[in-house]
Amino acid sequence: MYQIIILPSFKRELKRYIKKYRNLKDSLIETLENFHQDQYPHLGNNIYKIRLKTKDIPKGKSKSFRLIVLLIEVDQFLVPITIYFKGDQENISNKELNDRLENVLFELKLKK
Repeated sequence: MYQIIILPSFKRELKRYIKKYRNLKDSLIETLENFHQDQYPHLGNNIYKIRLKTKDIPKGKSKSFRLIVLLIEVDQFLVPITIYFKGDQENISNKELNDRLENVLFELKLKK
């Protein structure tokens, strides 16, 4: 099992969704606690994309949220990078993903 690290940038991002989707936090926690890397698409550099379903949206996983996480296997850390609603944004660009990853790595250095 991995130690889940929630950074301030992710908390800010999540906060705007939790106001509208009340069950999202529970779904997120459950998904992160049950994370197994072989169940999700690997995007490279230990980054995984998770389809996140919440009870607030009855349409299933395909029209729900996407959660991008960083797996740091050496320390057994699982760090959410970003979350987005599939209804608002089809995919995340490589540039946006790299920018958010840099921010997460910077926050992790500050935390140590």
